[in-house]
Amino acid sequence: MATITKRTNKSGTYYYLVESARINGKPRLVTQKYLGTAESIANAVACMSSGAPIPEPEFSTVFHFGAVTALYNIAHRLGVCDIIDQYACKREQGLAVSSSILLAAINRAIDPTSKNSFYEWFDKTVLFHTFPNANEKNLSSQGFWNNMNVLNEQKIHNIEDNIVKIIVEKYDIKTNFLLFDNTNFFTYLDTANPANLAQRGHSKEKRSDLKIVGLSMMVSADHNIPLFHEVYPGNRNDAKQFFAVIDKLKNRYRSLGKGDCDVTLVFDKGNNNEDNIEQLISPEPCEFHFVGSLRLNQCPELCKVPKEKFEKLDGLQFEQTTVYRKTKLVYGKKYTVVMTHNIELYKAQMEGVQANITKCTQALVELKERLRMRRIGMITKGKNPTAASVEKNICSILSAEHMKDIFDWSIVDIEQDKTPGINFGLNKERFLQLQEEKLGRTVIFTDRHKWTNEQIVGAFRSQYHIEDAFKQMKDIKYLSFRPIYHFTDAHIRVHAFYCVLAMMLVSLLNKELEEMGYKMSINYMLRKFQDAQQVISIFPSSGKKMVTKISYSRLDGFVKEYVEKFNLLSYAS
Repeated sequence: MATITKRTNKSGTYYYLVESARINGKPRLVTQKYLGTAESIANAVACMSSGAPIPEPEFSTVFHFGAVTALYNIAHRLGVCDIIDQYACKREQGLAVSSSILLAAINRAIDPTSKNSFYEWFDKTVLFHTFPNANEKNLSSQGFWNNMNVLNEQKIHNIEDNIVKIIVEKYDIKTNFLLFDNTNFFTYLDTANPANLAQRGHSKEKRSDLKIVGLSMMVSADHNIPLFHEVYPGNRNDAKQFFAVIDKLKNRYRSLGKGDCDVTLVFDKGNNNEDNIEQLISPEPCEFHFVGSLRLNQCPELCKVPKEKFEKLDGLQFEQTTVYRKTKLVYGKKYTVVMTHNIELYKAQMEGVQANITKCTQALVELKERLRMRRIGMITKGKNPTAASVEKNICSILSAEHMKDIFDWSIVDIEQDKTPGINFGLNKERFLQLQEEKLGRTVIFTDRHKWTNEQIVGAFRSQYHIEDAFKQMKDIKYLSFRPIYHFTDAHIRVHAFYCVLAMMLVSLLNKELEEMGYKMSINYMLRKFQDAQQVISIFPSSGKKMVTKISYSRLDGFVKEYVEKFNLLSYAS
């Protein structure tokens, strides 16, 4: 039911059109529209009665509303700011550390900007209602740095510990198996920058020319919600980093109060070594079960098993997959090993191999022709190639996966002061062997000996949850971890924390919408929420004060339903 209410303050009495409804059995304000003073309402009615034209506004201002209030609402219900304030309190001056961090997380989620542009973004949102102390000074780069300095690595860990526990309890997140992996992000930090976290290493984004920062995460299979993160030097390999965080993963799980042994961690082969597996299954501080993968060269005898001996799996999701299962000694202990063959994976890998064969063949033909032309004097410039330099060139050409195994080559006409030549060709027998024994095959191993083949393969395939989380954090539009606008280890850690916090909030928003019956991608969801905007129009008035009118862009579909369910309009006035 809609009613008109009045509010009185020092400047006068104003009227609002409000609509209430019962939500979860309790009366709640659903919508609120500003009508103005009694005089302005009377004038509007008079204009309508007389048929006079409705006055045009002098100007209108548009504010981002939907996405920012939806994420703030989730953070508010989780008590994120209260938790941060427990560990990052400071003197009553400027903006609270919790406000800086939450605003940074919301910004990273929907419109990543540098701190120099941060206030400009904030000033175009309705968040000034919920953060009245925020201003251009304390949202400047220096203002952020002052607040970021209050947080250290231990405080970040404690804050995340508390937030994750509340998320798991409040949203009933399933923790029977969890996903772990590492990735890295390139930076534009100068070579001389002393930050230990930014190092040159193996960039997973193919930017070996830049310093990179590593990120470890453990996420739930339920909507890819981060439950643990840690940043680490970009030159540390995955297996070494995995060993460094295993006890931290166990302690994070124990802090959830879900028991000590009913959890299975899923990870890929890049994290494997004997020490890691030993530490993972160790009862101290608690035992983790696991599902991981092995390299094909660790199980050469399984590669020889013909596909006719593989068994089909039950379930439509496994329609293209067959398996061969046995118990095998791995890293000194017996584990259940399942080799899978997937037709779709085989086709995708075969396309890649065929493309590499074409590319390598063309490069070898061009190399052979250049050597021939130098030998007959058509090319004279540059240093004359040697057998060693030609061999190095060939190895570079055949550096793509499997190419060295399926190409035969030799250096010919090796004589003093003469240009050598080459012969090469595709070894069809080894190419067929590659197709039969390696392409389409994956080796999974686990200590869950009683699990069915379907359970083991299904758990391993759930790795896509963390892969999707990393892919999302490398998106250039939403939830972007890059670019990193910070130059010290302490600030990089805080940056990683609010990026992960942004991922938490967005994943929970996605989960809530799915529970309301709306399943969609994160990018589509955020784009639709960003379309919901507040418009404040300023109308001319004969009095001293201008007349303002608040309206909203059309709210429909799941956005309208969500706004009404959580009364997001209350954050915008």
